[in-house]
Amino acid sequence: MPTQYSLQIVHPAFELLKRSARVLHFIAASVILINALHVLQAHHGSKVLCYTQMVIAADIYILVFFGGVLLIEAPRLNLIFRLIEALAIFGISITLMKEGHTGFGFLHLMASAGYCFLFYREWRVLRSEAVDISQTGISVPNFMKDAEIGWNEVKAIIPKYHSIIIETLTHKKLEFDLRKNLNIDELEQIDDFCKKHLVNG
Repeated sequence: MPTQYSLQIVHPAFELLKRSARVLHFIAASVILINALHVLQAHHGSKVLCYTQMVIAADIYILVFFGGVLLIEAPRLNLIFRLIEALAIFGISITLMKEGHTGFGFLHLMASAGYCFLFYREWRVLRSEAVDISQTGISVPNFMKDAEIGWNEVKAIIPKYHSIIIETLTHKKLEFDLRKNLNIDELEQIDDFCKKHLVNG
């Protein structure tokens, strides 16, 4: 019998993040394009910087309007664009601050930090969108930080063919749909494993 089980789940917060991808890309592309147009109008503005930003914005717009399915089917592509957006907006913030627009520069810096955080979370989603059941307890993915629940904190754990329910002693109930239904053997093994380790069952 395995000493650990990893069940791929559908996490509501992660799904919301995935569905918001197009809107977030559109906002980033718009910010980059507006800045490019501002640089183009400025007499001392760098034309190279302006056209580079326009190309980046155009690429993101193409992804948003024609590659919507790719954002779901190829999440690593989404990650690459999120990193490009964070770096581009960070560059804009530095440029604005150097030009004396401290307020706008700070706003862009905050936006860049937000996109960096989104990049981190989307990277985490790719790595661990699963409930891990081991001898030490249960690991549940979360938007901010994965939750570690020891067996001494678990009141009940109910694995089903299509979902898993975890109830804690503090009356917290976690329920997740599984991405892939369990077969009879898997269900029995996981159920036996959990019953063996439950302290309060």
